[in-house]
Amino acid sequence: MAGQTILLVDDNTDLLELLSFALTGAGYVVQPAKSVLRAVEMLHDGTPPPALIITDLMMPRTTGWDLLKHLRDDANLRRLPIIVVSGAEAGECESLADVVLPKPLDPLELVSAVERLLAAPQQTSSPSHPG
Repeated sequence: MAGQTILLVDDNTDLLELLSFALTGAGYVVQPAKSVLRAVEMLHDGTPPPALIITDLMMPRTTGWDLLKHLRDDANLRRLPIIVVSGAEAGECESLADVVLPKPLDPLELVSAVERLLAAPQQTSSPSHPG
C-alpha cells in the first residue's frame, strides 16, 4: 500500500538514490540510511517503525548480516518484512529475510517485491523466497 514508510539501507549513495527514486515514484516514503549503525539508530529513535526494510549485505564495519540478526532478535522488530538486495551469496540470509533479490537489480522488480510483501498478511513462520 502506497504511503507506507520503507527503511532503505545501503552504503552505495548512487544505489540509495536510484532505489529511493523508484520507491518514491511508487508512492512510498523512503528513509535512507548509509550504514547499519544509522539504520539501527533510526529504528530506535522513538518514531513508529517502518512498514518494511530493504538492506544490502556487504557494507563497511557493521554489515547487513548484523542488521538482519538484530532485527530478528528484537521482539519489537522481528516481524518487520525484510528484503535483502545484494551481490553477495544469499546463504544464511534466506532464513532471516522475507525476500532476497540479487544485484544488479531492476528497480521495478524491487517495487513489485515491496508491493507483494506489504499486501500479504504478516508472517509468523519462515520467510518465502522467489524462485
